[in-house]
Amino acid sequence: MIFYKYVSEERIDILKNRLIRFTQPNAMNDPFEAQPDFYDLGKKGLARAYAEMIRRIPYRVWKNYKKVAQTQSCRWAFAKKLETDPNYAEQLYKSLGHKDILPELRERFYTLHNTAGILSLSETPDNLLMWAHYAKGHTGFVLVLDGSNDFFKREGSLRGFAKPERVEYRSERPRMTAEETSKEAALREIFFVKSLDWEYEKEWRYLKNHDDADKRLVDIFDVYLFRLPPKCIMGVILGCSSTKELQNEMIELQRDDPDLGHLRIQKAHVSQTHYRLDIRRVET
Repeated sequence: MIFYKYVSEERIDILKNRLIRFTQPNAMNDPFEAQPDFYDLGKKGLARAYAEMIRRIPYRVWKNYKKVAQTQSCRWAFAKKLETDPNYAEQLYKSLGHKDILPELRERFYTLHNTAGILSLSETPDNLLMWAHYAKGHTGFVLVLDGSNDFFKREGSLRGFAKPERVEYRSERPRMTAEETSKEAALREIFFVKSLDWEYEKEWRYLKNHDDADKRLVDIFDVYLFRLPPKCIMGVILGCSSTKELQNEMIELQRDDPDLGHLRIQKAHVSQTHYRLDIRRVET
């Protein structure tokens, strides 16, 4: 399969440096990104969260808590009992009148989800809105990527997601208990479900763990870069409003860089009769 990546003019550095960004969910442009509705903890989820709370509280607080909970156990043994006996944990938590810890746990899960990096791709190179939004008003370009390249194989990918997957579009957010989040099916819901408003993007996603990044840049949001093999880059499509300078720079890269000699350079043109783009090869 061929994938398309819409980028701004400045991202010619992807071709020069052979590095491409996998973006964490909270740095993307959708405020719902990787944030399902955790409507309940579930017994096991509550037990784990309760046990962690006991381990974290200061010792002076634990001394008072022991009396209230009517236990002679040490803190660590008590926490272990909570984890291994979810029914007991649930009953005790309710009987002691604790406040709801779901909001805090929900935020911790959302933070955890941001350790994943997402490479957003499309199955179409000529969507007018994509060109406007992601290629800086048609002044950028589209990377044409070979989906059969080893870059899109298991090594370095997030567990359970060895290849790019198609995004599913729905009207409602995924809904799950906190304890369900570790299951592969839940992870698929978290990272591969978006609102119907984004359906025009025809998005595919490839996930990697940020710990495996080849380079990290510190900015407002940390930028995690992964090495992109030249053979994976089949070509580029220049935007209909791109500059002659960008076109010349692409031609020079193709001519002077032996690893990019195969690059197919095309350009989008405004159709004279329809609201569409006609993509034609650039003579080099």
